[in-house]
Amino acid sequence: MSAADARGRRASLAEQASRWVVRRSGQPLPPEAQAEFDAWYQADIRHAEAYDRLARVWRRMGDIDQARLAKRPARGRKATVAALLAIATAWPVWQFSRDAHPGADYASGNALRVVELPDGSRVTLDAESAIALDYAAGKRVVRLLAGRALFEAAPAAQDGPAFTVTTPDASATALGTRYTVERQEHGTRVAVHEHRVQVRCRICTDDRADILDSGDSVQVSADGIVRGASPSEAAPDWSQGLLSFNDVALPAAAAQLSRYTSKRVLVLGDAARNARISGTARLADPKRALELLLAQTSVRITDLPGLLLLR
Repeated sequence: MSAADARGRRASLAEQASRWVVRRSGQPLPPEAQAEFDAWYQADIRHAEAYDRLARVWRRMGDIDQARLAKRPARGRKATVAALLAIATAWPVWQFSRDAHPGADYASGNALRVVELPDGSRVTLDAESAIALDYAAGKRVVRLLAGRALFEAAPAAQDGPAFTVTTPDASATALGTRYTVERQEHGTRVAVHEHRVQVRCRICTDDRADILDSGDSVQVSADGIVRGASPSEAAPDWSQGLLSFNDVALPAAAAQLSRYTSKRVLVLGDAARNARISGTARLADPKRALELLLAQTSVRITDLPGLLLLR
């Protein structure tokens, strides 16, 4: 079974379990429906495990009035099922996203990782990032497989190879430098914090290359090399264990912070989805960071096994 098939099967099972939890949370089921549930529950141990896990979560969501749930109109029940399904699928999908990348020499989990390379270069991997090395004769190449990393390149030996970071979109060659490379959904971002970097578009038809100075950044994609906002810091905040938010929508901030915790962070309800936050968060304790960031809002945190619910 492929990974995609496995994820689909887990999601399908979670949906079945979530619907049974909602149906059984109000009045007792009619005999025919109860018999149908019993047959489903007993048909496979995975059915029972999925149902029991979700039922425990459902009971712990203390602000949900289960006695009124069965009386809600169909539209309301559908919204409730959707919310529970999001919780149901959080564990398997989240765990899958944290699996190691095949072929990686170094990978990070939900925390930063600092790596010393054979030539003395230093790499700070952000959470959920991975690199592979190619240090064969005449090479100093690092492939960024996922995420982002801060690179501090050691000087090349006399007549030795330059230090280069590659992604499918771009290559970034150090000219005695500190710089960040980040893989994004539609390309690669390179930001220079010290000295200079030569950035080449690997997928452009004209094989374009630009030289970036300290304070420069670019986005590289099939559309070419596009200059972006210039970084002013000597190193990015995240590499120092910090994230700063300035009037950021809570779902976007939660998505960033969720990378630094073993728990899935879910934002539920209009009030939470519409909230905006400002402040600086310490990545070592994302829950505490969220508590401080949300102190001036009506949004509250529910801490569940494997989940932080913001609502």
